[in-house]
Amino acid sequence: MYQKSRITTRRMAVDPLDAKFDVFRREPATIRDRMHLFYEHAVPLAVDVSKRALAGLPYRAAEIGLLVLATSTGFIAPGVDVAIVKELGLSPSISRVVVNFMGCAAAMNALGTATNYVRAHPAMKALVVCIELCSVNAVFADDINDVVIHSLFGDGCAALVIGASQVQEKLEPGKVVVRSSFSQLLDNTEDGIVLGVNHNGITCELSENLPGYIFSGVAPVVTEMLWDNGLQISDIDLWAIHPGGPKIIEQSVRSLGISAELAAQSWDVLARFGNMLSVSLIFVLETMVQQAESAKAISTGVAFAFGPGVTVEGMLFDIIRR
Repeated sequence: MYQKSRITTRRMAVDPLDAKFDVFRREPATIRDRMHLFYEHAVPLAVDVSKRALAGLPYRAAEIGLLVLATSTGFIAPGVDVAIVKELGLSPSISRVVVNFMGCAAAMNALGTATNYVRAHPAMKALVVCIELCSVNAVFADDINDVVIHSLFGDGCAALVIGASQVQEKLEPGKVVVRSSFSQLLDNTEDGIVLGVNHNGITCELSENLPGYIFSGVAPVVTEMLWDNGLQISDIDLWAIHPGGPKIIEQSVRSLGISAELAAQSWDVLARFGNMLSVSLIFVLETMVQQAESAKAISTGVAFAFGPGVTVEGMLFDIIRR
């Protein structure tokens, strides 16, 4: 199963095989213990990544009017969002939104919230932070679902800054422009992705039906969104497919009827980092900014991921090349 995952490396904040973590193996820790462990590791990582996202940008702290934090692997309040505000010196009157339990699609929910904010407040910026520490919730049990989960998921953190621009404003190469967002609940798929909380941690169950739901659901959702924007599948240069696992990518490609090569960046992120839930799609977008061809002045792309529901959450975007 691990070999078939096509994952070569993963990052983990807490090594489940470390002797210090042995108590979690012998006697599963309580949810309280795990959430404190999440906070201990999440705060310095989220603060560092947020600082790097803001580094070199011509914005003052007072211009960041909204902070959106997305995570499905840790819940505590005051939480990571409050720590980011204090450590970065952001305004105490900043608006904060925490996106919890939206799974792998949470980055798209967070980006949608941020883009709506800057459209309504064009003089302000929004900071989006996604952090997932799956290792904190590791449970070693004789259950096939646990084996699947441990074979796929890794830890990660990503941050980005969202701002509004005027229609005629010239944008620098490398900028990503969010054209529209989309969301669709798929009928009769509630068993596909199930997140929960029990006495010893956060749980995730992936149904064997999930690949079939993705195959039948992706194309209709994406095709309708493109039609609404005067486009069709052949007009899309970049496909940022959530790298949730081989079957997720394969069935998305199959549903859309696109070339397998168009999912190269998703496969790359999966191989190097595993499934980092909400973080993964941001890594794919970053890879596209760095790697995509520059023959065209603007590359048009579609990004999407899947959350409990099953829901398809995504966006239509452009990357400015020159």
